[in-house]
Order: sequence, then structure tokens, then C-alpha cells
Amino acid sequence: MKNTAAPSPSGSPQALFGRHVWTLYAFLRPYKGALLGGLALNILARACDLLPLALAGRVIDVAASGNAAAATYVHYGLAILASFLCLSVFQSGSDYILAAMAQKTRHDIRLSLYGHLQSLDPAFFEDRQTGDIMSVIVADVDTLESFLTDALTSIIRLVVTFCGIYGYLFFLEWRLALLLFAPLPLAIFAVRRFVTRVQPRYRETRRAVGAIAGLLENNIAGMGVIQAYTAEDRLHAAVAARSAGYRDEAIAAEGERARFIPAIYAVAGISFGAVFAGGGYLVAAGHGPTVGDYTTFVLFAARLVLPLFVFGMLINQIQRAEAAAGRIAELFAVKPRVADRPGAVALDHRPREIAFADVRFSYPSRGPVINGVSLTLRQGEVTGVVGPTGAGKSTLVKLLLRYYEPTGGAIVIDGEPLDAFTLKSWRGQLGYVSQEAFLFHGTVAENILLGRPEADREAVRRAAAVAGADDFIMKLPSGYDTVIGERGMKLSGGERQRVSLARAILRDPAVLILDEATSAVDTRTEAIIQQNLHAFRQGRLTLAVAHRLSTVRQCAEILVVVDGYVVERGDHEALIHAGGVYAGMWAVQSGLEPSHDAL
Repeated sequence: MKNTAAPSPSGSPQALFGRHVWTLYAFLRPYKGALLGGLALNILARACDLLPLALAGRVIDVAASGNAAAATYVHYGLAILASFLCLSVFQSGSDYILAAMAQKTRHDIRLSLYGHLQSLDPAFFEDRQTGDIMSVIVADVDTLESFLTDALTSIIRLVVTFCGIYGYLFFLEWRLALLLFAPLPLAIFAVRRFVTRVQPRYRETRRAVGAIAGLLENNIAGMGVIQAYTAEDRLHAAVAARSAGYRDEAIAAEGERARFIPAIYAVAGISFGAVFAGGGYLVAAGHGPTVGDYTTFVLFAARLVLPLFVFGMLINQIQRAEAAAGRIAELFAVKPRVADRPGAVALDHRPREIAFADVRFSYPSRGPVINGVSLTLRQGEVTGVVGPTGAGKSTLVKLLLRYYEPTGGAIVIDGEPLDAFTLKSWRGQLGYVSQEAFLFHGTVAENILLGRPEADREAVRRAAAVAGADDFIMKLPSGYDTVIGERGMKLSGGERQRVSLARAILRDPAVLILDEATSAVDTRTEAIIQQNLHAFRQGRLTLAVAHRLSTVRQCAEILVVVDGYVVERGDHEALIHAGGVYAGMWAVQSGLEPSHDAL
């Protein structure tokens, strides 16, 4: 759905509908049969709709002649009745087919967008507000559905009506048809001017919707903090300012529409007035159609003018849809920075060794964060990484998860570079527990089963027991079936961490990554968890990142990272005896020295 088309000249179809609305065809293609079927029924419906108007002229001429039998009028009446019955069947069938197509297309667009979002790097979501993304997936996609359901159906009806009526009128009386058509270039000029002026307004309106959604989502999630810091007035003012921006852009767009509609009415009035005046003169002078044909012409002309009024409203809907389609296209255009390289293969075995070989990394627009780090993870061993805040510990985890790629050096799996394997197969080997344990709205069991949904309840309880979570879970109102709310907010921070750890353990990962995984639990519970994890290390590689040194005390090797450099390495006893950074941190945390002497 990525748009590569150049801007279209004014007056072209793409200038009217916008460059991005046309990209909807990629989603409509699977339903081409339904689209054609709906169009065919709509054409039949329009024919049935216009037939009574054509018959009206015939009836008037027959009545004026005075020679028709009563049966003739009955036949005309039955024909009109039949046209109305057929109109109801064809129109309802067309509306249903096109509406069903619109709903299916909305479903496809939304799923495609969500699937695309799942392929993007975490960095994208760090840079963009969740509410703004949600406004694209929900509000903008719904706008397109409304366009397909209402505007597209109206456009088809308008085009079919216009072509049918004008063709018949040209056949009936070509001079009056040309008179009726003469003012239409003025309408085209008005449309081009309106589109040029209103498109930027609607684009800004859709962006304002995203900005408001992002701010509201952020503020609602942090409502407790807002209230604790009595920041209600300031945040209310911020929401008011964002909302005012949306209000002003929407009013400006409506102002453009208000200036456009009178022009359309003026063109319609000129056309209809010319037909009345010119047609009346020709009939009276005996140079024109019969009274019946003139009546048919006037009735058809009235039906031709009506679409001009509808067209004014359709242009407004089209421009809204273009703004929404533009935001959707922008989201589709975002490409993941980390993706499978050509020739990547699935990792079909449990890794035996992972090596960081002189790994370096810099975030965009920031200086180096990792500076030549080398370390090796081996099966059955736990490797610890410690250091002060901002030292680069969590960045090492992100590199191992392939959220980012190293800017120097390499991560090697059993002698092969990490990017030789597909992302999905690599991450399928991982169990990851972060300091900010994220839980989904649902039950405790559903959260633990995330990475292994086929596991039975006994396996879930065993994993929870290893994570030190089974006891507190069983005390919840419904045990493992307790709903824990959005982000697991009904649980404490330590409880959320233990559920997150149970989720990783249940997966039986080949590589277990613990990033401050027990930072929120008390020391007694942490000791139990560490004892359980020490037994769980067998047959897997474990990386434990921690600030609390008791977490890594049993590790086979501990790396001390400062400013992205490994400044010390060894086991706990060796590092204590070395009297360096680790020893200083241990002295502070064990209460032997004040914190200002730690580093």
C-alpha cells in the first residue's frame, strides 16, 4: 500500500479523489466480483428509477391525443408499479453487496495494518504515541469504511444516473441537452478549487485527531500521577489546546465547504433555468419536442440537477477519506530497521553458545552506548551483567533480542552470525523477563500461557512455582482465573514480575534473558527464586542483568559494565578480592560503606 505516485494534476481523477484513496483498490481486488455485481444491480436500479419519468411523457402525449383505450393507461400503470418493485429489489441487493464488501475491506485493512505493526521494531513504538497509532487503526480505518459504504455507493449511483439521464436527454432533444450541460465547466472549476483548498485542512484535522488520542491515552494511563502532583489544571489546559487545534481545523474545513456549496447550487440553478426557458420557448414556437417529451425532459433534468447537490456532499466525504487514507499509507510506508536478511534460515536447534564479539552500538542521534563488549554465554551457565544506571546493560539485552542490530562487531550463535537466522525462529528460542513486566488484560493463566498456549494447567502451576508465584496466585479471588486488569494493574510490581517470569519459564526457552527480573520483589522471595532458577539453568543459556548484586552472586561469570565498556569480569569472589567497581557496589549494597563512596 506504499504510495509512490507523483502528485496528480488538478482536474485529474486522482486530484479529485486524492492520491491515497486510490490505493484502496489493492484491498478491493479480492472482492472485484462483488464490486461488479453491486455496480450491475445499481445500473438496473437506476434504469427502474428513471423509467417512470420516461413513461410520464408518453402518458401525457397519449392523453393529449385522446385516442387511447383504458387498457393502455392500465398497462402504463402496471409498468410503473413493476419498475418500483424492481427498483426496491435491485437497490437493496446493490446496497447489501457493497456494504458487505466495505465491511470485509475494513476488516482486511485493519488486520493488514496490525500485522504490519507487529513487524516493526520496538524503536518505532518508543518514538510514536500509542493513542496516535490507535487513531489510525480505529478512526481512520472506520472513515474509509464509511467512504466505501456511503460515498462509494453514492458515487456509483451518481455516475450511473448522470450518464443514463444525459444519454437519454441527448437522444430526446439534443439542443436542450447541450443547454443543460453548458454550465457544468463552472462546477468543475469550483470542485478543483475546493479540493485544492480543503485537502490540507482535512490532513491537519486527521493529524490533530491522532495528537488528541495520544495525549488522552497518555494522561488516562497516568491519572494517578497527575492527581498525586495536583497537575490536573495544567494537563487539562494541554488537552484543551490540542482539542482547540482540532476544532479550528475542522471549522476551517467546514468554511471551505460552505463557500463551495453555493457555487454548486448556482450551477444547478443556471442549468435548470436554461432548460425551462429554452425548452418552453421551443415548445411554444413549435420547433421543439412534444409537450410529453418536454415534461419528461424537465423531470429528467430535475433528477440530473439533484446529483450536483449530492456531489457537493460527496466531495467533502472523499476529502475526509483521502486524509484518513494518507495516514494509513504513512503507517504502511514505515519499514522495520531489523528484518530477515536474504538467505536467512530458521534456527532449528537449541543454541549451545552465544558470543558477543567486540560488539559496538550507538542509538540514532546519540553517542556510543556499547563500546567493544565481548562475552560468551554457554549452556548450563548463568552469566551476569551489572553496572550503574545508564551503563548500557539493557542495551545488550535489546541487541540479543534483535530489537536493534550492532553498529560494530557481531553476535555469533554456534559459530554463525545472529542475522543468519530468521527473527521468528530466533525469538522462538527466547524467554524474556524485563524490569517493567508487561501483563495483558485477562486472567493470570492467560498471561502465563502467552508463549505456550497449548500447555495444561499443571505445567502452568509448575512454572509459577519456579517463579515463586504459585502461592500468591492461589490466594487471588479466582486463583489462576483471576482477571488482573489492563497492564496487570491489580497486582503489585513484584507480583507482576513473578507472573512475567513464570511466562518465560513455561516456554522452556533455550535462552533465558533476565533484565532486572526480580528488582521489585523482597529479598526473601528473591532468594527462593534465585535458588529455583539456579536449578532451571541446566540445558539452557542464561543472561541475568541486574543492579542488585545478590541477583548475580551465583553466576559463573559476572561482567561489570560502565559507560558501555566491560571494566571487570570474573565470579563474585574474584571481583570482591579485586577491590574494584564491583567491590565498591557490593560494599554499598551490603551496608559496609556509604553510597557516595561506591564508585
